[in-house]
Amino acid sequence: MSKSTMGWPRMDRHAENKRHHVRFPFKKRISYTVMGDDFHPPSEFQAQAQTVDLSRCGLRICLKGPAVDVGFMLMVRVPVSEVRTSVPVLAEVRWVRANEHGGSHAGLEFIS
Repeated sequence: MSKSTMGWPRMDRHAENKRHHVRFPFKKRISYTVMGDDFHPPSEFQAQAQTVDLSRCGLRICLKGPAVDVGFMLMVRVPVSEVRTSVPVLAEVRWVRANEHGGSHAGLEFIS
């Protein structure tokens, strides 16, 4: 991964061509509830994650462990600007990858 002239991380050309929408850095704490899938019941607990980036159709989050799997539906509470509130958004986990710190990153697609 290289840096753009503005210092933001830039994905390689191949990955950029696959993206439909531009991603922007977005570093906020979020809470989410796993809604489950065909084989797992909904969770009764809210979990915490750190967002990495945001686009028009989804966001990437950093998890401390492998708490979600591809296909899981999440109710994500995304903080709004400087106001102390959050917006509930339904999202599907599209991919999960381990990171170098023992946790994982997950790509979420908003459900409209």
